[in-house]
Amino acid sequence: MINYSSIFVAFIIVGFIATAFFVSGRKSKRAVGEVLSIFERHNAIGVQEAKMVDELGLASPTLVASFNSMRDYKPGALNTLIQMDIVRVTDEGKLYVSARSLEERKKKRRNDKKSS
Repeated sequence: MINYSSIFVAFIIVGFIATAFFVSGRKSKRAVGEVLSIFERHNAIGVQEAKMVDELGLASPTLVASFNSMRDYKPGALNTLIQMDIVRVTDEGKLYVSARSLEERKKKRRNDKKSS
């Protein structure tokens, strides 16, 4: 005979795991927008205006600091943007976003809002 309580517990566990992945994905997506906003706020648009990670406030927290606070998704979002070549790195290690990439991102956001 089937034990329905163990099936119910399995569904609850799967639901929690699915919710954790969903929330993590949403926070990561939001962090991408926040990182791009930080670049705009610090005027790090174009290679001449490039800034160091510390100047932008996007440095990864130290091990001790990470124990005392909630997870910060912005360093991961920054790495994703660098891999996608939206954020670029100079030879000195400074970061900037190109005006073209930023404008394309804004256009995409406007189109996404219109279609929603």
